Amino acid sequence: MTAVGGVQGGARGGEGVSEDPAAARWCAACGGMTAGGVLRETWGLDLATLRWEAMPALLSVRYVDHACCAVRGALVVLGGAASGGGGSQGLAPTSRVEMLSEGAGAFVELPPLSCGAIYGAAAITVDESDSTLG
Repeated sequence: MTAVGGVQGGARGGEGVSEDPAAARWCAACGGMTAGGVLRETWGLDLATLRWEAMPALLSVRYVDHACCAVRGALVVLGGAASGGGGSQGLAPTSRVEMLSEGAGAFVELPPLSCGAIYGAAAITVDESDSTLG
């Protein structure tokens, strides 16, 4: 996903980034890695004030290649490389899906992806009015 540098004064990389396309008033960055290790952090950028605010942390670390998107006012994070693998940094692809509902104080785990563990995930915006099922 898009790398964002200088978030709250610390260089990061690999985090997922999502903008709320309907309201276009905030942008979120979640996961990533610093010199200190992989992260569960989530930060929201208020596009009106251009200030970063801490948001609830992810349930599991997401190092790189996960998707982060806004869905009906909720922030959804899926796939990517997470902890628990046998690689050099203990990372492996995951099928985990987490959601932070608007006004909620914590992410909740959703059912895993039916396609299995993935990384290099991407999210696209689809207008509900373009679907007969909404």
